[in-house]
Amino acid sequence: MGRGLRAMLVAALGVLLLATAGGTAWADAFTVSGVRVDVRAASAVQAREQALRQGQVEAFRRMISVLVSEGDRARLADPSAETVETMVSDFTVADERSSATRYIAVLTVHFDPARVNAFLGGRGVTVVKGSDENVILLGVYRDAPGAAPQLWEETNPWRPLLTDAAVSRGLFPVVVPLGDLEDVAQASAEKALALDAAGLDALMARYGADAVVVAETVTKPGQGASLTLKGYPRAIPGALARLESPIADDTAAALGDLAAHAVLAVARAARPQTGGTMVGEFDQLAILVPVQGIADWVRVERTLRALPGVRGVSLRASRPDVVQAAVQYAGDPEALRQAMARVGFGVTQRDGYWEVVPGGEPATPLPR
Repeated sequence: MGRGLRAMLVAALGVLLLATAGGTAWADAFTVSGVRVDVRAASAVQAREQALRQGQVEAFRRMISVLVSEGDRARLADPSAETVETMVSDFTVADERSSATRYIAVLTVHFDPARVNAFLGGRGVTVVKGSDENVILLGVYRDAPGAAPQLWEETNPWRPLLTDAAVSRGLFPVVVPLGDLEDVAQASAEKALALDAAGLDALMARYGADAVVVAETVTKPGQGASLTLKGYPRAIPGALARLESPIADDTAAALGDLAAHAVLAVARAARPQTGGTMVGEFDQLAILVPVQGIADWVRVERTLRALPGVRGVSLRASRPDVVQAAVQYAGDPEALRQAMARVGFGVTQRDGYWEVVPGGEPATPLPR
């Protein structure tokens, strides 16, 4: 593996590790962002208190709308603001404005997975278990209604946001295409939006994927952004196929909000994961894998996915001779390392990531 390429991927891994440090990857499925509140009351203090309570209840509704099946949602009465507050681990406030009688802000609310699962379990409801499907996410972007669609272009800000949201939440194994000339030829933005069967079938065959989801977002200056989801070969249910972000004054925040909701909607629409583990019970591990082409990676990825405790394997970056990926797993990391060794993978543990070498060959030391 070339020193320059290795250094580049190690630097990229540092970003991944910073993004996932401090908790399980699946815990992010219980975070709701972009909740706008606007409340008037007799005083600024009362307006703020009411707004925060209302915002947390709205965040709970949004979370439940994608984590719980439609049938179960119909049986769930809205909990009181006091009950919702017991399930909130913390929240952050942005764009805060207030007057003598009015309070405006945008909330990001973090719910405690164990408390949410306990609340739902006491009512005979369980959250989504994610999916065993390998899903290719194609993020198509328009910077204004009617603008030309972008997919593989470097100027597309939506595609990396969508991929990062999917990998961090870990609700299903994400397949990230290389975006090389072969990918562009098989699935242009126009072909993707049209769900061109020949192109998407070829893309799925190349990456060993089970499904494709085309996520098209359109930014509307001063009005937020909208998202449309299309699934192939299985359609996305109509109730999940369109999403709106109310954040009108910050395009990046609006796209981030849509990415989070899109990933949960895709997980809700996918085939349920087999087994009984629920959201919030997995950790994530960053790995580097030397390969000799994409076909090598597909074989390695399938072997990893079959290991006990492995929830999913998400490709983050790739070049012809090395792949950067994330492994979602449950249980003891040492048991995972031993399972990798039993199938012939050499494992070298570095600072915060593992180098996994097919065939058990010694890993090349990282440059200092």
